[in-house]
Amino acid sequence: MNYYFIACRTGGEERMRSHLYKFFGRELGEEWMVEIFIPMRRMIDRRKGKKIMTDHPILPGYLLISSEEDLSPLGTEVHRLPGCYGFLKNLDKTIELRGPDYAYASWIMHNKGTIKPSKAVFKKGEPIKIIEGPMKDFLGTITAVDYRHSRVMVEFQFAEVIRRVSMPVEFVASDGVGIGEY
Repeated sequence: MNYYFIACRTGGEERMRSHLYKFFGRELGEEWMVEIFIPMRRMIDRRKGKKIMTDHPILPGYLLISSEEDLSPLGTEVHRLPGCYGFLKNLDKTIELRGPDYAYASWIMHNKGTIKPSKAVFKKGEPIKIIEGPMKDFLGTITAVDYRHSRVMVEFQFAEVIRRVSMPVEFVASDGVGIGEY
């Protein structure tokens, strides 16, 4: 499986995804399977004192593409689409993701494009332990915990740059100890 990232105008990801589906259908034909995701994280937000689930982009302005077909020959045509900045390129000018970028894309695709809250156990003075969910097999580092907002700050490498992103977690009890006692 080949994975690619396409950069587009921030806020125009949904429109760009629609354009890309039409473009790839026209260029590759209907027999080729191309999946396009806007990498999202499902966050627990508070509004008027109530917790609600909302989706936020992990990497605003980027679309993740999965295809068995090599999309390299289409780079120039994709760049010409309105609002598209083109494929994210490696240092050697290739566009297929490799190394940590490939692992990160594979993790997002394994979770169908949306990272839902993971279940975690957190005791003060001890490292956080992810016991269930997408963060259990995450390839980054948890750097901070926001217990009140049910989030953790994670660092991961993307496009050879260390990125910091807030990700959702659901804190659960462990060994019969209640959450309030942490």
